[in-house]
Amino acid sequence: MPPGALPSGVVTFLFTDIEGSTRRWEADPEVMRAALADHDEVVRSTYAFDQIDQARAELKAVSK
Repeated sequence: MPPGALPSGVVTFLFTDIEGSTRRWEADPEVMRAALADHDEVVRSTYAFDQIDQARAELKAVSK
């Protein structure tokens, strides 16, 4: 698919969550960066299709 082109047909969005991530980001950001990289690789390799565009949302940790 060319850059900027919109998909047609059925479009599926996949949302994932790393349980307890807010606390973990606050406690050890370096470990969470590595965990997030591992998570992203698992998602990419599990759902690898010929023309997949992965959109990554940056989430802000909310202090409680």
